[in-house]
Amino acid sequence: MSFAALEKSIADGAPVRLYLFELGGNQRWAYCTADRAVAMLGITYQPAAISDDGIRMTGEASADTLRITAPADLAVAVPWRTVPPSDEVFVTIRDTHHGLGSTAADSDVVWVGSISGVRWPQDDRCELSCETLSASMRRPGLKLTYQRSCPHSVYDAECRVSRVLHAQTATITSLDGAAIVHNAAGAGTYAGGFIEWQLSGRTERRGIDTEAGQKLTLLGGTAGLAVGGNVTLYPGCDGTSTMCDGRFANMPNYGGFRHMPGKSPFDGDPVF
Repeated sequence: MSFAALEKSIADGAPVRLYLFELGGNQRWAYCTADRAVAMLGITYQPAAISDDGIRMTGEASADTLRITAPADLAVAVPWRTVPPSDEVFVTIRDTHHGLGSTAADSDVVWVGSISGVRWPQDDRCELSCETLSASMRRPGLKLTYQRSCPHSVYDAECRVSRVLHAQTATITSLDGAAIVHNAAGAGTYAGGFIEWQLSGRTERRGIDTEAGQKLTLLGGTAGLAVGGNVTLYPGCDGTSTMCDGRFANMPNYGGFRHMPGKSPFDGDPVF
């Protein structure tokens, strides 16, 4: 029987749900609700005690959140115990039936989205909260305000500074779980910037909170880093015109208003 016929049947179907998680285009985890591995479109889905709370299409992001329950040591959930991956983890859910083939006609995509968070409600299980792609596109962004300091993030599309021109390669000489010590030049310029390194074939990033000489305290700690590992350092920016001009020579793209009056029309003074 075909997939469509089994879906419509009263007693002939043997439904199996397939969960595919993809990170960075080169990492993939595939699980199924069957008691044995299922091959579909060239991907082998491994059996796992995995389920979800049902697919809803209400149009409300919070109501449409899909919660996937799985064993506590599910490989795709493990990174959230320390620092979530820098890139989005996409989720594709397919429905099929036991005994069907492995072509596109033997299954149907029923849900597409990404992981927004993971929690461990009990010692033996984890819960992955997932939102649809449409919900992520409706997520409101930050509003641009009228202010003295620059509202742009350094190296973003509005800042327009080329991060390639300011990148510094470095080797980690020591780390303590919260900070690394590096051997690159440019000490005193990295606070507020970030580091990059290769992890499992993809690029991982971590923000730089504070800097003391060659020591950089990282947002999220040093999980995934090792002594002797190579990283790329990018200088930070404090949003002032002085730094924008002096460090990056980027004043034409400065987003702040340096000459704002110090007097506010909302301070109660009728004369402005």
